Amino acid sequence: MFALLVGSIYFRLPDTQDGAHDRAGVLFFLTMNTAFSNLGSLAIFLFDRSIYVREHRNGMYRPSSYYIGKIVQDIPFGIIVTFCFSAIAYFMVGLQSTMEKFSIFFAISVLVMLNSYGICMFISNMAKNYQVANVIAPLILVLYLIPSGFLINLNSIPIIWRWIKYISFFRYGFEALVVNEFVGLHFECHANSTIPQFCTGELYIENVLGFEADSLNTNIALIASSAAIYMILGYIMLRVFRRGEGK
Repeated sequence: MFALLVGSIYFRLPDTQDGAHDRAGVLFFLTMNTAFSNLGSLAIFLFDRSIYVREHRNGMYRPSSYYIGKIVQDIPFGIIVTFCFSAIAYFMVGLQSTMEKFSIFFAISVLVMLNSYGICMFISNMAKNYQVANVIAPLILVLYLIPSGFLINLNSIPIIWRWIKYISFFRYGFEALVVNEFVGLHFECHANSTIPQFCTGELYIENVLGFEADSLNTNIALIASSAAIYMILGYIMLRVFRRGEGK
């Protein structure tokens, strides 16, 4: 239903200057939705953790067995949900309708989802209870939105906050989606226009958003590495913070 709502709002974006801005906007919105997709599962994660603590205390399985089993159980469902959402919103909005572009879009969306999942696992294994986890997780995700390049120019961010852009999986995911979509696009330009125009997608993302047109592979590698790091940190938190509870 939510994908249909997004698709109906941004239905069939035109290849105009205004359409270029709207494309960046819908990609930001889609990235944000995927990034926040696992917040609703925090309570489930904490409930499962309480079961793990009890069963681990009884010597039923090792922490690694529980953690791997949890991931194997949850990730396929998350991928299916991400595919359904992506397919509906992508083609209703009218993004580049080639199999290569959509496949890359879907792969990036899955990586964003995995980062969100990893962060929620990490926080749920570290936090004492749901109330604490429900405060920390949204705060971290909102902080990751700031250096995306869409809400505020990266050079305009106060220097004390600029470090966030280096660890923000949201920034890498959004930039990857933008580069994937805009490279190869051509927008309508009018010779008598008095405002700056960008006739190609490459010019738009480089001049308006400050992204590099050849950064797709780099961003994909960074967001994949980020997902792996959060998964590992989640396991470490399970071993370290829950060790006393499992005795």
